[in-house]
Amino acid sequence: MESRGSGATAVEQHLLQSETPGKSGLQATSSDQVGRTLRWFTTVVLNAAFLGMGVSAAVLGPTFPDLARNVNRNISSLSEIFVGRALGYLGGSVVGGVLFDCMNHFLLLGLSHLLTAAGLYLTPFCKTAALLTAMMSITGVSFGVLDTAEVSKQLS
Repeated sequence: MESRGSGATAVEQHLLQSETPGKSGLQATSSDQVGRTLRWFTTVVLNAAFLGMGVSAAVLGPTFPDLARNVNRNISSLSEIFVGRALGYLGGSVVGGVLFDCMNHFLLLGLSHLLTAAGLYLTPFCKTAALLTAMMSITGVSFGVLDTAEVSKQLS
């Protein structure tokens, strides 16, 4: 085991310097303010994005009768769209785990949200059950990537 002397490492020195107040005691530098503002902005945007994702995941239930009417199918015979979305989610989780290791995290989240928005926008225009199932699979892929990215971000 390594014994610690009185000398601090570079990281510890940096942490100690950031904890000590400035010359006036309360005044923060402009880079500190920019950093705080950027962190708040990032937090607000990410929370809004995941709120939107929750709403978009829940919108399938209330719109299910209208989607069945669009594809001229009975509600009881259109359950394959749930299977399609679940399989897309499974695939998206696998792909998201791989992409999260080799891509910018925020870029991956942004692209996944754009894919979700495109899928939800195009869903009402699907006139066949196969096309609707494919669109739900695409939306499921983006949900899987988003959830994997969220969990990976929390673990890191």
